[in-house]
Amino acid sequence: MATELYETIFVAKQERHKNLFLNYKNLNIFPVELLKDEGLLFLERLYMKRNSLTSLPDNLAQKLPNLIELYLHSNNIVIIPEAIGNLARLQSLDLSDNALQLLCPDIGRLRSLRHLRLSNNRLKYLPPGKNAATGLTHKASTFIQKPLCGTLSHRGFL
Repeated sequence: MATELYETIFVAKQERHKNLFLNYKNLNIFPVELLKDEGLLFLERLYMKRNSLTSLPDNLAQKLPNLIELYLHSNNIVIIPEAIGNLARLQSLDLSDNALQLLCPDIGRLRSLRHLRLSNNRLKYLPPGKNAATGLTHKASTFIQKPLCGTLSHRGFL
């Protein structure tokens, strides 16, 4: 499996793919191969659903700056790094079916964000702050579905 993963990433880099599918790869950690050297600067869509990721690298935005869509649903992600707010072109972020307990306020800095999916996490409240409020409630279609809605506290920002 590891050899196949390395080969997939190598080919994506060599051929300057705009889409990379790493779904169902049993990944426990984010593949460092994606971030080596200049990373995949041309990558626009990254699909990593149904793995076992628990975190994202802090330099994700630096190495993958042109991401438009990031699909991370059905992993075990607990925390999103603050640097996620540096993905200036990101329009769609799917974090549904993870283990998120807290959403970092830096998500509010995603000015291009149009779709944010957060259903089936362990979120107790959304982050406070003007940037987070503006970013999440007025620009993006935020999908927070049951069982969260009944227990979700907005802490005065929605």
